[in-house]
This record gives sequence, C-alpha cells and structure tokens, in this order.
Amino acid sequence: MKKVFMFAAVAAMMVAAVACGNNNSKKEKAEEATENCCEETKSVEEATKDLGKAVENATNEAVENAKEATTEAIDKAAEAAKEAVKNN
Repeated sequence: MKKVFMFAAVAAMMVAAVACGNNNSKKEKAEEATENCCEETKSVEEATKDLGKAVENATNEAVENAKEATTEAIDKAAEAAKEAVKNN
C-alpha cells in the first residue's frame, strides 16, 4: 500500500511540474506577444505622425496655391475693371 501512495505522490508532483512548465511557456509567449504589440504600436504611432506631417504639408501647399490663385483672379478682375473704365 505504501508503494501505491508513493506512486500517487510522485505522479501528482510530475503533473504539477508539467503544469508549471506549461504556464511558464504560456507566460513567455504572452510576454513576446506583448513586446510585438508594443513594437507595432510604435510603428503605428510613427506612421500617424508621418501622416499628420504629410497632411499638414499638403494643406499648407493647398493654402499657398489658393492664395496665388486668388491673387491672380483679383489682379485679372482689377485689369478688367480698368479696361472697362477706359472703354466707357
């Protein structure tokens, strides 16, 4: 009977050891996944910053183009008004 209890105790210890080993493996995988996620988050943040800069540059360029177009339109309108006044 003593041998049966010893065998059961050893078996229980082996099961516990295997379970702990699996938990450590899962923890390592979770830590690795967390690190990968953090790296991906940093990449997304950098891409977002780059996109923000690109949008800002495009907006500034569009504003400059609109200013130039407006100035040209005003100049043409002024010239047309001068011509109209001359002809009348």
